[in-house]
Order: sequence, then C-alpha cells, then structure tokens
Amino acid sequence: MVKKPTYEELENRLSEIESQFAGNSPDKSRYNAIVETAVDAIIVVDDQARIVKWPSQAELLCGWSSNEIIGQPIFKIMPERYRNMHKSRFQEVISGSRGNVFGKRIEASVMYRDEYEVPVELAVALTKADDHHEITLFMHDITERKKGMSQLHQMSVTDDLTGIFNRRGFLTLADKQLKIACRSLGEIFLVYVDFDNMKWINDNLGHKYGDEALIETTEILKKTFREADLIGRVGGDEFVVLLTDKKNTKNENSVIKRLEKNINQANSLKNRQYKVLLSIGIVHYDPEAPCNIEDLMSKADLLMYENKKQKKEAGLDQHLN
Repeated sequence: MVKKPTYEELENRLSEIESQFAGNSPDKSRYNAIVETAVDAIIVVDDQARIVKWPSQAELLCGWSSNEIIGQPIFKIMPERYRNMHKSRFQEVISGSRGNVFGKRIEASVMYRDEYEVPVELAVALTKADDHHEITLFMHDITERKKGMSQLHQMSVTDDLTGIFNRRGFLTLADKQLKIACRSLGEIFLVYVDFDNMKWINDNLGHKYGDEALIETTEILKKTFREADLIGRVGGDEFVVLLTDKKNTKNENSVIKRLEKNINQANSLKNRQYKVLLSIGIVHYDPEAPCNIEDLMSKADLLMYENKKQKKEAGLDQHLN
C-alpha cells in the first residue's frame, strides 16, 4: 500500500518545487517532472480561481485535457450542487479568513467531465507567487477505498448464507423504519418466522440440506413480500419481515395466505426429501404506543410460539423442533 504523505510533507515539497520553478528553465523542467510523477493530482489555481497548472494525473482523474481546462475556473470540476459552497470557501481561503482548511486532508468529490462524480481526498495549500497568491490542491482518488469500505459494510449487515440482512442489519434498518412510522403514523406489521423442522433435517439429512432449506425459505419470503419490506435472518432458523408497503399492511390475513400458498407450492415439488414447515407470528406496530424493534420482535416471537403450540395440539407436529 502506498503511504500517503502528511500535509507538512506536501507543503514542504510544494515550497521546494515552487522555488525551483521560480528559477530558470532547467528548474522548470524538474518541477514538471516532479508534479507529473506524483501519486496525487497537484492542481494549481490563481487568485481568480482559474486553473494554471493541470498535470496528467488531473487529466486521468477528471477527464479534461490541459488544453481544455487551463484558464477555466476550478469550480468547473466540482459537482454542481456544491459549486456555490466552494466559491464561498475559495474567497475565504484567498483572504486568509479560512485558515482551518490548511493542514487537513478532507473527503470531497470532483467530476469526471460532466458524467459522474469521483470521490477524492483533498489537501489545500496557499502559496505566494510573485505579487499574488496561488492555491495548490492535492487530490488523491479514493474510489477503491470507498468500494472496499462499502463491501465491508455490506458484509457486516448481510447474512453470508442467504444474502438477506443479518440480525445487525435488520435491527438497524427496522429501527429507522419505526421512527419514521412514529412521525408519520404509518402502518407497520412485523412477521416472525421459525423453521419448525430444521433440527430433523440437520440430524437426518445433514447440514447441507439444512442450508438448502434456509436458502429455500429465504426465496419463499422474497416471493411473498415486496421489495420495500425488510427481510432478515435473525437466528439459525429464525426470520423476520417488517412490512412497510401500504398494500401489504392493509390486509394481514392476505399476507399470511400468500405466504402459506408459496410454502405449499414449494412443498408440492417432486422428489423432495423434506418439507418446509414454518410457524408464524405477526404483530401490528401502533405508532401511538411506540416500542423499539426488539420489543416488537419479542411480541411477534411469542405469537409464533403460540402458533407452533397450536399445531402440536392439533396433531400437525411432524418434525417440530
């Protein structure tokens, strides 16, 4: 991994190459060589915000050639929604009233031509050039870092086996949905699902079939509920669904019937070595009597066990855990 220079190192390096550039032509060539081989795109802007130096790294980062961009305002490479903010900050930097930007590396975005945004890490230096000031921007592309962080975040909230939210991911997003429901008095239901015969499958058929059954259950839930609903695996054989779609929350019974229909369709397939047997508990969230997501899950969990108990009492307890 390339070690990122500190701001002090960047500033010292800038002072050195700027002093060399102020000399004769050989020093100018050396300056250009240093800038062109730097890891960062080192862009120089005059006190009128016009771009005066645009190395090849900047061209790779933003897509504009030096012939196209030299003399253009630096704000041309900024996302449009941030341009007014950058204009104000530029004036503060030039006037010396915004000294707190120096010595820091901050995250920002630049445009690749006018097509898409590129995340960068940015450092700013203010230097004296003859009778005016110049601003030097050190821009480092952090696209890959952002992708890596996004992947790590995705891994931290996603169940490896099924690809749906794990307990952490579900609780985080569901908690936000409950807060929204409190503010808007929206309708929300929570469905708690337990795979009744998972122990029997693992003990008699093996864990390979157990994993297959969990994946199949996930597909049944996805088929039953809508994309706007949150589905999570919160335990070994336990799933929860937070219904936020108005079409789903209008009729609790129709949701249960649709789920049962999809379970029966899966079990009707030939050459099956096990059946998908699920116990279900469903609870309505009342925004006028708010509770947190874990309390809501506990209520639905109790109803799920009541459903399991009723099936046992009715003699429908084949392979129930």
